Amino acid sequence: MLSILDPIIFPDDCLILKLQDYYIYPIFKNGSSSLNQSGYTVVSPDEYADIPEITVFVRDPFERYLSGVNTFVQHNPAYHQETLVHIISKNLFLDRHFCLQFHWLVNLQRFTQAPIKLKPMSELNHVIDVHNNVSKNKSFREVFATHNKLHFYLALDKVLFYDLIGQTVDFKQILTTLKQNYPDTYTEVIERSKQICSVLD
Repeated sequence: MLSILDPIIFPDDCLILKLQDYYIYPIFKNGSSSLNQSGYTVVSPDEYADIPEITVFVRDPFERYLSGVNTFVQHNPAYHQETLVHIISKNLFLDRHFCLQFHWLVNLQRFTQAPIKLKPMSELNHVIDVHNNVSKNKSFREVFATHNKLHFYLALDKVLFYDLIGQTVDFKQILTTLKQNYPDTYTEVIERSKQICSVLD
């Protein structure tokens, strides 16, 4: 473990849902509550190797981040809101509600290499009845709208939502597209992570 955040952002489990032959990997803030209450069957880890394709609903990266921060703040009422937002603005990804969708796919790869069908949230109502629990906080938008470091890292989600949406891809294709379209973020995040982890080989 390189960081105390590792088991939070990359937990040692992976929830995959199934309806007939349709598999879905729910991500927090992307309709996961509605999906978990939809009557889908939880797939056993023993079946992961046989999954032909997994659907992942992805969301506008910045809007999801704001929604996740808002949820985190609501779940921690004992702490002063401005203090929490300040800590988040310094560290960015402290909780699965607002860590990157890319992080979720990295964790998925630990359990299965099934092809990933990336779909927009607008298609979620094709598979379940969506219950919108929208709660917005304008001050969060003001804090993060010009946060250069955040938007630099959100490129990891932009490649999913803007460049690959509607496609069925493997993780290697995601990395290749990231490298082509967001080379600076690829170098800083992916190459640097490889360099750090190579020390442990």
